[in-house]
Order: sequence, then C-alpha cells, then structure tokens
Amino acid sequence: MKKTARKLISVLLSILLAFSMATVGFAKEKVTPVIVVSGMNAFPLTLADTGEQVWPIQSDSILSVVKDNILPLTEFLFTYNWQKVGDEVIGDVYKALFEKVACDEKGNSVYDVETRIFSKSLDNYPDDFNEDDTVSEGGIARSIMREIGAENVYYFNYDWRLSPMKHAEALNTFIENVKKEKGADKVTLVPCSMGGTVTNAYLYKYGNSSVKKVIYTMSAIQGLSSVGEMFNRNIDVDLDTIMNYIFSIQKDDIKMQIIMALVNTLVEATPCITKFADKFIDDSLVELNDRVYDELMIESMGKFPGWWALVPDEYYDSAKEIFFGGNIPESFEKLIDSYHYNVQRNAEKIMKDTADKGTEVYVLASYGFVGAPYTNQAMTQTDGLIETHHQSGRAVTAPYGETLGKNYVAKSTKCSDKTHRHLSADGIIDASTCFFPEQTWFIKFNRHVGMPIDTDCEKLMRYLVTSDSYVNVCSNEKFPQFMELNRLTGELTSLTGDRIRADLRDKDSSFIIRLVIICDTIIKNIKTNLPF
Repeated sequence: MKKTARKLISVLLSILLAFSMATVGFAKEKVTPVIVVSGMNAFPLTLADTGEQVWPIQSDSILSVVKDNILPLTEFLFTYNWQKVGDEVIGDVYKALFEKVACDEKGNSVYDVETRIFSKSLDNYPDDFNEDDTVSEGGIARSIMREIGAENVYYFNYDWRLSPMKHAEALNTFIENVKKEKGADKVTLVPCSMGGTVTNAYLYKYGNSSVKKVIYTMSAIQGLSSVGEMFNRNIDVDLDTIMNYIFSIQKDDIKMQIIMALVNTLVEATPCITKFADKFIDDSLVELNDRVYDELMIESMGKFPGWWALVPDEYYDSAKEIFFGGNIPESFEKLIDSYHYNVQRNAEKIMKDTADKGTEVYVLASYGFVGAPYTNQAMTQTDGLIETHHQSGRAVTAPYGETLGKNYVAKSTKCSDKTHRHLSADGIIDASTCFFPEQTWFIKFNRHVGMPIDTDCEKLMRYLVTSDSYVNVCSNEKFPQFMELNRLTGELTSLTGDRIRADLRDKDSSFIIRLVIICDTIIKNIKTNLPF
C-alpha cells in the first residue's frame, strides 16, 4: 500500500514537474510578433479584374508611348516647337501611363485597383519573401524572420495612393487579428519609408496600448522636401545634378563609378554638351512646365492623398494653393488636411506621447547620398530618396559634399546634456535636434530602406527587435549613433573623422578611379589655360 502511494505521488510529482518545465519553456519561446509596415511600391498595383500591372509603370508601356509618338517627336527635332509636341504627347502620356491609377476628387481610386495583402504570418508566403529579396521591406522582413521565425513576422501592405488615415483603420484591424492569432498583448511595428505615415496615423487614432516597440526605418515621418518642391511647381533640373545623383547612388557599383568618372571627364572636356543639355532642360521647363502640371499631374498623382501626406509642413499650405492654381476640390482638401494637421504637423508629439506611455521608440536614418535630381533641394543629405533631416526627426545636416564646419556647435534643442556627443565625426550630422537624440541611429552610405541581408545592418535590426529593455545609442558598442556601411563587405564601423570620402571602394578600385580623376584634373587645367 505504501509502495503504491509512493508510486502514485512520484507519478503526480513527475507530471507536475513536466508541466512546470513545459510552462517555463513555453514562456521562453513566446515572442512579441513583429509587423513590417511597407512603403510605396513594395508590391505592384494591379487592376482587380484583369491583373494588369498599372504601377510601377512598366517599360513596355513607356516604349509604347514613345513608339506611338515617334512622328511628333521626330518633327520636334527640326521645328523645336514645344507647344505642338505638348499638344500631341501629353494627353497620350496621361492615357497610357497614368489614367488607370487616377483618383477622384474624394481621394478614391477611379478604377478597381488592388495590391498584394498578406493577412497571415509570413511562413504562409514562402514565394513572396525568399532569398532573392536581400534589401527593401522584404529583406527587412526576412532578417527578422531569421531571428524570431517566419511564424512570428507579419507584413502590412496597402495601396499607397490612398489616405494614411484610411490605412490606419486597416492597420488597427490587422494588429488586433495578429494579437488574437498569436495570443499576444502587444506587437512590434517596423514602419519603412511611407509606412511611417501610416504608423503615425494609427498611433494618433488608436494610441499605443497594443504596441511594444516602433522601429522607424528611414521613414517619411515628416515628408520629403523633393515632394514639397514638386507640389509647389518648383522643378529645377540640370545635367550636373543628375550626374551627381547617379554617381552617389551607385556607390557600391565600381563599374558604374568608373563609367560615371569617364562621362564626367568627357562632359568637362566638352562644355558645349553641358550647355546644350542645360538649355534643353530649361526650355522644356519654361515651355511645358505648367501644361504638364495642369494636364497631367493634377489629374494623376495630384489627387493621390498618399502623396500629399509626403508634403512637409513648411511646403504644405503654399502647395495646395499653387499646385491646384487656387481651385483645390473642397472634399479633397478636407481629406488631406485631416492627415496633415492632425498627424504630420504633430509627429513629434505623437511619437513622444507614445514613448512616454511605455512604448520603445527607435529611429534608423541614413545619409551620404544626393537627393532626387529634379528640385533645388537635390544637393542635401539623403538616403537616396528621403532627406535625412526629415526621416531622423529634424537632425541638422550639412549640404551634400560639405560639412557643418570646424567651429560648429551642437544646437542641443532636444538634448542639452553637454556630456552627450551627438555630432558625427565627419562633421555632417547634428543629432542633438532630433525628436529622440538618444534613440536615433545614422548609417552613412546605406541606401533607402536598405538594411541588407547578411550585413551588420541586419544585425542592428535584429538587435533592436529582440532587445529585452529600452536601449539607446550608448547601450551597445557595436552599434554607436553614427556608423558607416561598407557595401562591399557589409560591415558597419563606428564613424571616424579621419577622412571624408565621396563613397566606399576597395583599394584596387580606388586606385583605378584615382587615375581617372587625375586625368580629369589634367583636362580641367588644360581647359582653364586655353585661350578660347
């Protein structure tokens, strides 16, 4: 009897012990689900009934427009009649390339357009998030999947043309479904690029109670100056800016670097090419700028609420007046005002309130590239698309190719602790003015929403996703506030001030380009001393 009782007690204890161990093991394995909030053009826009891709515009469509207008374009080469070519081409361009993505005066899509939606965890979509995607939002999702498993990672995609306020409602439903599916109280959000507008709209409307962390990744939390300039009809293009853009954006492509160096040498040696190109561009802007806006842009992207969400506050009021020529539809104005005045203008307050209420807020920004080469804001620090100033929450940045100066003193508008050094060693960034000086990291030479797979950038993302406590720029010596990415090796190193380089190359490649630059310098000197 005693033996039987002992055995029974032993069995019960074993069961309790096993249950206890299983419970502990389950607690250790349970992770906070992560939702990557996509940016613009993460997945194509297609017509719901036919599946035809309507955005991004396909090269076949562009070639078709050129083919259909070959006669007026050829005639233009002889007549130089801008208005005639405008009469014959602008309408065709709109109909062929933009009509099917147009929105009406209420900001709704004219056609039944859709994009890919991923309602379940990413282990259900192996073909969409595979090894071919090493960068962009898909690459970021894969990086996080490597760390916490695809079953814990989700992807919120949306039609970027429409209002972020509308997407905020969908994101709220998405978050609640993820929480229910995973039995989680909170999620981590990783808004990328335009995803920052959607995330901040969500935080404004629904608060932070369901959000453990937000990791803004090169997000348009305050818009883009290039879009603000464009919507104020300030288009300014020249050959030199275009070449600077191509040269900076191709930093990791040594062949392109050499080609661009040779092209630059050719252009410098033949100034007539530059003068002709600049005159051609200037003439086109003078003759066709207003017609392109009135007949093409207002009827297409001008009625995308999503694009208006990217107009920075300092441009917004004038843009509405100038872009629409004083005739903005009332219903459309009300729609875009709802996001701008409630969310973008209050981005700092929304993000700080979120942090004050217990959500960890991190910001990843990038610099070292020229901006979009069609406005006078091109020669500023960007990640190749979004200005560093806007994506970082108001960091002070030097113009591209320049520094803040040896005698520059940090503004310290947000961090007044003199022991904290928020100046980059290369003299380009002052982070003391950011919304979150202690939680904002800068990666030099990292392209827009890059964070490429198999690089230290991936490790940084995974570190922020899995950190057990609220970290800052001093928490991990591997990830200081200012870092430099070598895109050839994938290595992130602490930024130093021993040299300020235009881009990164290996030694042999640098030597080749140095030879080209020497030749370029010789030609410049010869040209300077020529009598004509």
